[in-house]
Amino acid sequence: MTDTEMIKRLKSDLTAYMKAQDMDKLNVVRSILNEINIRDMKNIKITDEEVLKALRSEIKKRKESIESFEKCGRQDLVEKERNEVKVIKQYLPAEMSDEELFNKIKAVANASQDKSFGVVMKTAIAAVSGAADGKRISAAVKKALENK
Repeated sequence: MTDTEMIKRLKSDLTAYMKAQDMDKLNVVRSILNEINIRDMKNIKITDEEVLKALRSEIKKRKESIESFEKCGRQDLVEKERNEVKVIKQYLPAEMSDEELFNKIKAVANASQDKSFGVVMKTAIAAVSGAADGKRISAAVKKALENK
């Protein structure tokens, strides 16, 4: 596995968390690096974009766990998962505001020859490059295409 800038940062933080004995953050970073290693073993080329996918995947897993734990009334585990999401989010680029997101997607939709949802969605995801999650992008694409 080649070390991208993001992987170098994760490994550096892993070392820092080990030295500080911050077990909560240490375990989160280990799980992220583990997810990246799994992707590497599946012969997926590891780039910063692939690392962003792994980070979003880890957040999605934790959000699903939060929903399950809330249904079971396990507030202690809900807080643990929320704290892990906060740690992971520090490695993601800053989120776009709804207005910025809509304007960018509207420009993508206007530039697209094919106005079908799938084509615009694929282009929009590439254009946003990790600054918004899939649900927000999907909603903005639907809104942009409705305004046509």
